[in-house]
Amino acid sequence: MDDLDRLYRRLVHNIRATRPEYLQIPFSVQELYEQLVPYRHNRREMGIETNQDYETAVALLLSGERGYVRGDTGMQEALRKELASPTGDPGLFKEYAQAQLTLAPIADATVGLSSGAYAPALAGGSPAQTPMAAEVTAAYDAMAPGAAEPIAIQPQVPSLLSSLTNMSVPTGCRFCGGTLPDGREVNYCPHCGENLKTKRCPACGGEMDTAWQFCVTCGKRAE
Repeated sequence: MDDLDRLYRRLVHNIRATRPEYLQIPFSVQELYEQLVPYRHNRREMGIETNQDYETAVALLLSGERGYVRGDTGMQEALRKELASPTGDPGLFKEYAQAQLTLAPIADATVGLSSGAYAPALAGGSPAQTPMAAEVTAAYDAMAPGAAEPIAIQPQVPSLLSSLTNMSVPTGCRFCGGTLPDGREVNYCPHCGENLKTKRCPACGGEMDTAWQFCVTCGKRAE
């Protein structure tokens, strides 16, 4: 498992804990690196040593590497070109902050259900798909807008896709996604130390009371 795998697994964990709707609907690149899996709050869990290594992993993820996410074709091509250059800047992804992306069902199934949908990597470094992986990928393509015609899907695939949103989700910190202790009042996250009685402004990052509708620092409406 490398930095890309660890980043992706942490992303899925945090989405399940804080924004489970993102298992099915698009979210922005900016949300990914600022809210869903920011480096400063997830460094220890991901085991990524430097911010540069983190940005490289994010760029790989957004480029479509290993099929973990699906996003804007232009963004993916630009990131692949940048990563292939000896002097490339992996932080280029920030120029696509408003671009939308979605989790690919096959990748989420791999992380969440331990289905073994991806076999060990081939000699060239790309993961080999098992029959289950091919079936779920076909299911995803069949649901995509503009699909030419319905694709026959094996009976177990709809059940697999449905289970992604029906599975139980443990209570987690809304900042880092870490699991919180049960059966006691928790004011601060034991993983990142954030105050759980406050929330942060999506625009400036300032602390807000949970009852506030607008940020007192920049005036941004709370989400």
